[in-house]
Amino acid sequence: MLAPRHAQRPPRLRARRSRARVLAAGLLLAGFALATSPAQAKPLNLRFDSFYDPDAQALSLVKNKGFERLMTEIGFAMGGRMIGPAQSLGQLGIEGALELSVVGVNGDADYWQDSVREPSSAVRTGQLRVRKGGPFGMQFGAVFTHMFDSDLYGIGAEVNMSLVDGYNALPDLALRIDVHTLVGNSNLAMLMQSTNLVISKSFGVGGVLSLQPWAAYSFGIVTAGLSEVVIYDENNQDTLDPDPPLRLDQVLTYSHRAAFGFRLVVTRVSVGAEFLRSFTDELNNVTLKLGVDF
Repeated sequence: MLAPRHAQRPPRLRARRSRARVLAAGLLLAGFALATSPAQAKPLNLRFDSFYDPDAQALSLVKNKGFERLMTEIGFAMGGRMIGPAQSLGQLGIEGALELSVVGVNGDADYWQDSVREPSSAVRTGQLRVRKGGPFGMQFGAVFTHMFDSDLYGIGAEVNMSLVDGYNALPDLALRIDVHTLVGNSNLAMLMQSTNLVISKSFGVGGVLSLQPWAAYSFGIVTAGLSEVVIYDENNQDTLDPDPPLRLDQVLTYSHRAAFGFRLVVTRVSVGAEFLRSFTDELNNVTLKLGVDF
């Protein structure tokens, strides 16, 4: 009489699958907790009425440069990261990951001091990411981002095209494109996009580990605009109807970036880190990652 199918599996294989399921459940619970944190007054919630200058002339009412810098830094914090590795997941591969990032910003600048309640020199974000392999070296992904201490959230999608993949004597090479949009502020519409050229190589360590370092060049674009902004009277908190109304030019900025990172894979579990530098804006982003592969 044949034993049940689950009884035929080696104990080690069953243990690995059990650990993978526990990690996957943990990632889902962490993402749910991230998305359902209780609503309260957040120190990094943005307000834009500070850009209104009632003493300025009609055609120069706004501090457009400060608004541009603020949007550039918010876009860098909420846009794409964890660019590598270039190696594809394979047609049936799936990766889920939880990430934590620390992004350096110019918290002492006027545009931060006037726009949030408690500005800081660094903002922290959390990401819940899923990537799925496809045919012909394609790979697709989705990411949910939250800026801690704020009501700002990001929703993103990415596509990865392997140009060189799986050759022993050659490094892997890939082109990755991602697009992110921002939600959580009714006045603000923002889109972040980056195009990334990634090179990486996988090295076996002791027949148990796989080390995958990578380097990448990234070209980033941030566009942002405001709808009608409510202006408050600081003395009695009544709303004002400025004449002429608050006007802000739409922001469109470009940046050149470099990324260096690694991923260490042990059976189905992976840990990773990435340093992302924007040379155009002199901003840094450090991300740590815990993932599980299926």
